Amino acid sequence: MEFTIVGAGMAGAFLALSLGRQGHTVTVYDRRPDPRETASAATSMNLGLSRRGLAALDRLGLSDEVRRLVVPMRGRMLHNPDSGLRFSAYGEGGILAIQRQDLSAVLVDAACRVPGVRFVFDTRCTGMDRDLPSVSFVDPDGRALVVKPDVVVGADGAFSAVRRSMHHEQRAEFSQRYLEWGWRELHIPAAADGGHRMADDVFHLWPRGDIMMFAHPNRDGSFTCSCVLPFRGPHGFDSLKTAEDVESLFRRHFPDVLSLVPDLGEEFLRRPTFNLVTVSTAPWIHEGKVVLIGDACHAVYPFLAQGMNSAFEDALELTDSLSLHPGDTTAALTRYYTRRKPNTDALADMSHRNFAELRDTVRSPAVRLERACDTVLEKVLRHRWMPLHAMITNTTVPYAKALRRATRQHRILKYSGAAVVAAGAAAAAARRLRR
Repeated sequence: MEFTIVGAGMAGAFLALSLGRQGHTVTVYDRRPDPRETASAATSMNLGLSRRGLAALDRLGLSDEVRRLVVPMRGRMLHNPDSGLRFSAYGEGGILAIQRQDLSAVLVDAACRVPGVRFVFDTRCTGMDRDLPSVSFVDPDGRALVVKPDVVVGADGAFSAVRRSMHHEQRAEFSQRYLEWGWRELHIPAAADGGHRMADDVFHLWPRGDIMMFAHPNRDGSFTCSCVLPFRGPHGFDSLKTAEDVESLFRRHFPDVLSLVPDLGEEFLRRPTFNLVTVSTAPWIHEGKVVLIGDACHAVYPFLAQGMNSAFEDALELTDSLSLHPGDTTAALTRYYTRRKPNTDALADMSHRNFAELRDTVRSPAVRLERACDTVLEKVLRHRWMPLHAMITNTTVPYAKALRRATRQHRILKYSGAAVVAAGAAAAAARRLRR
């Protein structure tokens, strides 16, 4: 069959490779330039590659190639306000940090080596007829182009043009939620000897209640940092007018970072501010002719580092469904949608919860106690007990199943704790009665 994919990001490039391996003809269009030739002008959070993402890459024979580009992170390093440090291990496997540009180039290059797969860059999607189907584009010279494949795939991100056209005048559900926080990127350069200026095998986190910062290590000795602040308020982006304002905020909340970024105030003010958005929509498919994957149908907040990993799972589920229903795209796309939608809904819920934990409750004694209990029970009960983060990061357990299991475990801990407190109170009362 012939597929047109709109969007050559992680989801689109990976899907193109997977479909091409099945023998389909695939053309991928993207408004951006070729990532192998031009570095993206926009900044973006580094990607976190977990077990499920590696499993997907392994199915396509790319895991070894990608592993050469990663920096392993074995846990989370918490930076306290007094510059003290506290380490929390991720468990078996950990998370692999990789720069978006590097992975994008690998995926596009691998897909281009497959007969029948090609990429067309610097070409913008201007509309789609969902019933034919057909897609309209405009090239850099302003020339119009219309293509008529068997199936159109919208892999064009949270603000998908394909999704808008597919849902136009339809009884479709759509919601997008913006956090009142945004983020800006900072860059900590390598030391003079080319090494890292902080621990290079951990995810660094500075939780400060209403604000936070985190950093991923890069292979060149640098760190990519993301500063998450509210848009408005005393610590908000709107209050940071001068370099002195920025440096004062860092001196108060992130003192150990101040000396690591040259001209921090000016550098911070030069950077753009990005929104944090989650997208939920239904349906993802139209009559076996149009289908959405990745952020186009389930963009989530990035605080579980699962956006790319879940997009890879989307692509494999879609190609598996096409294999199970050859010649019947309606059945194939329906299977893909019904199997993936509950899992991505669960991921959106967990990503939202994790944002609150990362920026604030990670400092809570109650949360630290629950995590300690999780760790002990995981060691004692082995695979019968597993913390939620471990299920998401270190396994390929479907997101919805992981959330249900974690909810049961939390309920057990909650009631067990209440029982211990009640038993202690009863014992104290008995002692008083004896006296």
